[in-house]
Amino acid sequence: MAPSLANVSRVTVTRVLNEPDKVKEETRIRVEEAIKTLNYTPNLSARSLVSKSSGVIGMLVPDNISGFFGSVMSAVHKQVNAKGKMLMVLESTGASEEENALRKLDEINCDGFLLYVRHLSTEKIKTYTRSKPVVLLDAAEASAIAAITFGHYQAAFDATRKLTDAGHRHIAVVGGPASRRSAIARLNGCVDAIRQVNDGWDLSFTASGSYGQEFGEAATLELIGRKPEITAIVYCGERACSGGLRGLRTLGKNAPEDISIISFDSFGLTQYLAPHIDSVIYPVKEMAEYGVSEVLNQLFHKDYAIRPKEFAHYFIAGDSIRPC
Repeated sequence: MAPSLANVSRVTVTRVLNEPDKVKEETRIRVEEAIKTLNYTPNLSARSLVSKSSGVIGMLVPDNISGFFGSVMSAVHKQVNAKGKMLMVLESTGASEEENALRKLDEINCDGFLLYVRHLSTEKIKTYTRSKPVVLLDAAEASAIAAITFGHYQAAFDATRKLTDAGHRHIAVVGGPASRRSAIARLNGCVDAIRQVNDGWDLSFTASGSYGQEFGEAATLELIGRKPEITAIVYCGERACSGGLRGLRTLGKNAPEDISIISFDSFGLTQYLAPHIDSVIYPVKEMAEYGVSEVLNQLFHKDYAIRPKEFAHYFIAGDSIRPC
């Protein structure tokens, strides 16, 4: 038994497992060494019943078919694991599945939550998270729950200005899902930037559908087929951009010689494309790391107040834009 080997009480062992920061370092080290010697693995169900803590942080993300959230979940897992907790990640598609996933996280008595939701209301979220630490990832700016936000509109506006400042006026926009809040904001940012320099520009220069490669390729072919005067394209997602480059090759066009390009990038894809794409960075990995650190801070320090934060966009220069 770990208590006898470490010469401490069961209460102290429990505290080392659940609240290590509240145990003297010398005692904590002695208990941890005893646990390693005995190859002890905590029973999460028993721990939950006794301490009312499952040791689990729940994370909810949209469907991860594209692998978009892979690096995000890995970064979050490292932080959670370093604090002696476990990470439970559930994926969801649509409103009902999103609520069912959050209900499951509640049922396993998660200690805290990092949620990337697209459909659930504040009231629903509070119902399932109760008074536990919770942070929303990439939420609306007016969220009533502590939120990590990002200015999608301004990022898109500033990215498009890179093209207009280079003299481009006939600019196409390949947007994301037409029903998604962030995708709508990105499209609006692009539209407003273009209309500042081209009053005659209209929405026939845009295509919205998804951030996937196939859509990016198809949209590029369709837009240039309809609008041969296009000299530049804004891609609102990096995978759509990679598909768009294939579409340009099909048309016998090169970037930036024939078409200048700028793209959003969330996980470093554009630096591996040819040419190296000028990119506006949506730092979702850093946002998730900050969000889970806030959840853990409140979990280990009950008087800690979670701090909402807005992350700013920034640019990585490439060689995909040339003067028009």
